[in-house]
Amino acid sequence: MYDKIYSFAKVVWHATYIRCRDRFHDWKYRKYWSEHRVCNGHEYADKTFYIVRRREVYTGLFSDFIAYVYKTKLALDKGYIPIVDMQTSQNMYLKEEQIGKVNAWEYFFRQPGGYSLENTLKAKNVIWGSGYTEELFPYMDVKYLLDEKSGFSLYQQIAQQYFNLSVEAQEMVEHFFDSVLKGHKVLGVLCRGTDYTSNKPTGHPIQPDIEQMFAKLDDVMEKYQCTKIFLGTEDKEIYSRFLEKYGEKVTTSRKQFITYNGENAIGKLIRENVKDLKAEGMEYLVTIALLARCDCFVGGHTSGTVGVMLMNDRFEYKYIFDLGVYP
Repeated sequence: MYDKIYSFAKVVWHATYIRCRDRFHDWKYRKYWSEHRVCNGHEYADKTFYIVRRREVYTGLFSDFIAYVYKTKLALDKGYIPIVDMQTSQNMYLKEEQIGKVNAWEYFFRQPGGYSLENTLKAKNVIWGSGYTEELFPYMDVKYLLDEKSGFSLYQQIAQQYFNLSVEAQEMVEHFFDSVLKGHKVLGVLCRGTDYTSNKPTGHPIQPDIEQMFAKLDDVMEKYQCTKIFLGTEDKEIYSRFLEKYGEKVTTSRKQFITYNGENAIGKLIRENVKDLKAEGMEYLVTIALLARCDCFVGGHTSGTVGVMLMNDRFEYKYIFDLGVYP
């Protein structure tokens, strides 16, 4: 009798322990990623640092860029000094052993406020911003992105004033532009990989197929007398199709491409198969920065395209395919 009671009590205790443990870990996780203030010392007493961060792992650089521009504006509006953190948690551009030691953001961009995470170690006023990104400007609305009178111009100003390329990235952009694009009337084109057009991820913007893209490009090339196409794509199949159609008019800064396997999204393929994550991120950044320096631009509705729009508000012509979202 007592053995049965003991066994039952043990099962109930174990189940209760597991439930309480899981709730505690969930509470601790939510608390960590929620906005909170800390005091690390007495330095910089006249300043408040705001740590801009994001909890997602498999997001691309310009998905992060969009979120960081939005969060940086929030910090600046309150008089805080923003510091972008891609160091203290896992992200697309850090290996496991680098987490907590290297800020991947500084591979690609300078810090928007001129200070780094190291400056906060003994700072008096530090706010860890929320890692959640439920609220952003309406980047899914193409009309909002293209309307010069919409609030999007405020975010363009933030991006162009505070989000400067790292020295290494800037040198790569200038070298390619001067040696390949300078002197040409350039049409920039951004084509998302076949992981989107094949998988059709629910809720994400529908991407144009290759024939839709070609039809639009032919029209723009003729109307605006473009002599060069600068192509932004990580997808080997798309790059090959462009070469077949436009030949020597097509150029790209990319040195390595991904062959879509029909299963995972490009971002996850990169994370799992690319050995040098920094080099991959740098290729992507240089591509977007060069697209932002083209005379005209045509692209599918992607985070990269929003990044291009944030970095340049002076295109002679710009067009984003507005095809709705995948059901």
